[in-house]
Amino acid sequence: MSQTIKLEVVTPERPVFSAEVAEVQFPTASRGYYGILPGHTPLMTAVGDGLLYYVQEGQRHWITVFGGFAEVGPDRVTILARGSETVEMIDLGRAEAARERALKLLKEAQTEPEMTKAQAKLNASLIRLQAAGHPAGHGF
Repeated sequence: MSQTIKLEVVTPERPVFSAEVAEVQFPTASRGYYGILPGHTPLMTAVGDGLLYYVQEGQRHWITVFGGFAEVGPDRVTILARGSETVEMIDLGRAEAARERALKLLKEAQTEPEMTKAQAKLNASLIRLQAAGHPAGHGF
């Protein structure tokens, strides 16, 4: 059995990441996080919003994922995400500004749909900040 598994993360706009990794963990839409090692039983599941991590050469790396689907096989994990970024793709200034805008929208929200939309924007900005190791993202 191989000691690695092929991880591919793609969005409708672009491929985000592709490499051989030792381990993958990603958020599901309804069952918490799935941890995947080489030789895993095949499955398909909905992906939630959050942080995917993978281990490569003993180091843990982070990628944001926002919805989509995951297809897992014994030697491959493919994440088809609605949105995704590697840490290097995240602009900290934009993520912090998005957090501030979302907090303002949340304070000003007067209806349930406005509150839901503002909370989703806040969650996305916090996920990005957490991935980049920004202190504002650690309270998430």
